[in-house]
Parts: sequence; C-alpha cells; structure tokens
Amino acid sequence: MKVTVLSDASAPSLVLALLPAFAVAVGIPAEDERRLGTVVERLVSFTLDNAYPDDDLGEIEVTLEAGDGFVHVAVHDWGLPLTSAGGDFGPLPEPLAALAADARNVRLLNLGSEGKRLAAEVSVRLGGDGQGSRHHIEAAPRRAQAGAEAPDAIEVRAATAQDAQAIAQLLYENYQLSYVHADFYRPRYLMAALESGELRSTIAVHEGRVIGHHALMPIVGVPSAETGAAVVHSAYRGLGIFSRLFEHTLEAATERGLASVFGDAVTIHPFSQRAERSHGYREAALQLGMVPAQTTMRGFGGEGRRRRTATLRSYRPLDAQPRQAALPTPYRGLLESVYANIGLVIEMRTKEAPFEDGEVVAASVDEPRSLGFLRLRRWDEEAGTALKQAVRHLLARHVDVVYADVDLVAVGEVDQATAELNELGFFAAGLLLHGPDGHDHLRLQLLDSEEIELEDVVCDSSFAEALRRQVLEDKARVGG
Repeated sequence: MKVTVLSDASAPSLVLALLPAFAVAVGIPAEDERRLGTVVERLVSFTLDNAYPDDDLGEIEVTLEAGDGFVHVAVHDWGLPLTSAGGDFGPLPEPLAALAADARNVRLLNLGSEGKRLAAEVSVRLGGDGQGSRHHIEAAPRRAQAGAEAPDAIEVRAATAQDAQAIAQLLYENYQLSYVHADFYRPRYLMAALESGELRSTIAVHEGRVIGHHALMPIVGVPSAETGAAVVHSAYRGLGIFSRLFEHTLEAATERGLASVFGDAVTIHPFSQRAERSHGYREAALQLGMVPAQTTMRGFGGEGRRRRTATLRSYRPLDAQPRQAALPTPYRGLLESVYANIGLVIEMRTKEAPFEDGEVVAASVDEPRSLGFLRLRRWDEEAGTALKQAVRHLLARHVDVVYADVDLVAVGEVDQATAELNELGFFAAGLLLHGPDGHDHLRLQLLDSEEIELEDVVCDSSFAEALRRQVLEDKARVGG
C-alpha cells in the first residue's frame, strides 16, 4: 500500500488516512489502532519538522510491519542530518522520548548519505494474517536508488574476537535464549571460535554498534558448511543489510575452498527460504521436527500449543563437478529431482568407496534439540543388527526425531539398507550434499513424538512444496 506525499503539511494526514486499511488487514482493534496512529503521527511530524523545516517537497518513506504482537514502524527521510539517539546511542530528543508510554525501542539512526531513519515498536493485539503482514506507505521516489542497498554509514566486515559479546547480545535481542545453536550466547566460546577459525562470522556495524550478523559454521571433516545465525536488528530492516552480510559470508566460504554451503530455513514463514533462494541456494531435504517447540523469533510466534517445526535444507554448490552416487530404487526419482534442482549432474557410482576402520553405524545425540543422528557407512551381514541397536539406543535417550543418513558412495547394497530403514519406520527427508568424506547421503527420518508439526509447513517454492508432498507420501507408505 503506497501513497506519494509531496507536502509536509499534508503528510501526516495522508499517512494516517491509510492506517485503517492496515489495521483491518492485520486485525488490530480500534483502541490499539488509535495508539498506533498517535505514534506514527508523532514520528512523521518529528521527521518533517527536523528533516525538512524549509522544504515543502521533502521525501519520506513510512513502513509498517506487523508480527508477534507488535507493529514495527520505520520513517525514513533524506533531509537534514541528526545525531543517532536512543538505546546505546544515548538520550532521545524530547519529542521522541515522550513516546515511551506508547512505543518501545525508539531509535533515531543516522545513515550517512542514505539519510536517517526513525524506528519504533508499538504493542498491539493482532488477528487475521498478522504474522508478518507487510504494507508500505511511501513518499516521492528516492533520490539515490542505487545506493539503497549499501548505506555508507553501515560497515560490513569479518567479526573478530572483540565482537563476541556484541554478537551474543544481538542474538539474544532476536531469539531471547531459544536459538538452537546455544554456543552463540557464550561470548568466551565465540571469542575462541573466531580466533581459531572454527567460526567465520560477518557483522554489520553502525556507529560502533553491531546491528547484523551472519555466520559460516564449518564442520570438521566435511567439505560443506552451514550458514546461519542470521540477525538484523529490527530498526535496520529494509536497508539491504542482510544481502550484504550474505555475500560476505559466501566470499569467506569460497576462500576456504568449500564444495558447498547450506542453510536450514524454518518452515513457519517464507522469509528465510526466500533469502536463501535469492542467493542461489536450492532445496534438497525437508527435515520434520528439526526445530524445538521452544525456539522463538522476534516477529513470529503466537498463542496456543506449540509443536516442533521443520526446516528446509538448501544448498548452494561452490564446486559444480558431477556427483557419484548409487541411488536406492524407492528414492531414485526423488534424488534425481533434488540433484537437478541443485544444478548438479549425477554419475552412477562405478564401485564402492573403500571402508576404513570405524563403526558401521555411527550414532550421536543432540541433547539440547532432542535429536538423534545415524550415519550408515556400509552394508554387510553385521550392519542390520548394528542399525537396530543404534536406533534402540537413540530412542532410549528420548529423542523426538532420528535422522538416518545412508552413504551413497560407500554403502554397497543401498536397496537393502533403505528397505531395512523403512522397516524400522524411517521415511524420506531428502539429500545431504558433500557430507563426511565428501560423500553424498540419502537422509531418512523417524518421528518419535506426537508434538511435531506436519500440516502447517510453509514451503515457498514450487519445488519445496513438491518435496513436502513426496515426504508425507513416503511417510504414509512406510507407516512412520
């Protein structure tokens, strides 16, 4: 929803005239709508008074974004500069400080040649499609479109150990204490990991404050690394910061010589999926129940019973060489479609990879997330018994989901192996690319909890939706 505003006298009234439509769209009751209107009017008036005191044609952009019981309000202008204020930046000017009764997290942000932004959050009761609904009320066209993606006042750089505490605090602001990688709340861990190279973090910094983060998380012995822990402070949304963080992380992955990077995008909303697709990631697996029910994000949530939610594993290959793999008959069509989606060619395996010393079935438990993991490394007369023992062991640890990965290069009888896993209740999840030893793996999954979301799984692309249907059809076939 947009409108062009050319007069500082008419701007507040025209913006406020559009608030009823926004309120209806996201289900805001009348009392909260009036309070929201008061905040928007004061923010716009402050901007016009201070940015364009002698200009009748000043440009502003007002953005309203609803979610998680709040409406995020941002007023962007390209007028007279002011010093950043609010939060860590120090006291707000009196007209903005007076908003404390009706709004929280009020910030005045100087963005250099990209103007400045007023941001605030207003508590409201949301109904309808209030989870993440977005509407825009925009003024005259921006003067510098090309620069909109890279405000010169916001630096994007590699994090150092000195940034550890600021990163932990930023993650807390977005996830509270529920983020699945709990080590990101431990500054000392972050310091050591950043110094050793175990973690490669990219941060965005505005006037000395860390306001964005994106991480590359390498895995020992695996030529692929997870990207994630992505956070941009709510006051800085819509400035192209996330894309800048993402590109910096991808450069770090290329420098490290990785074969691919991957992300696990949540399925409670489409935004993280879209962000990954926009940077060349393509879906490969739907992992049901991967995210614990207690995980929360600012901007998403709600009342009622919470369930474990799924993630979509997506890959961006950095090495485009063909992949050798033996495809199990029941999953040949699924795996061929995944490889095609990622953009890689399959070469049929000519012989099994030699098996070195170690367990036939490797098992591990992620206790914080109540997840179990199996890796089937070969198949022989002992493997079936070892597999059953490993599954019983994991279920005895009261995990909610077990993921079983079948090595498509090292396992000789892939049809027998997958048949045995199907008998145990495992069904399709998808493909893991560039796994341990550089091998690709078929991932299957077994659910051992009734509190796992199966219906309300948001898949943003047509391929992801088709993958969801195949996963659930295989679940029904197996009886999992």
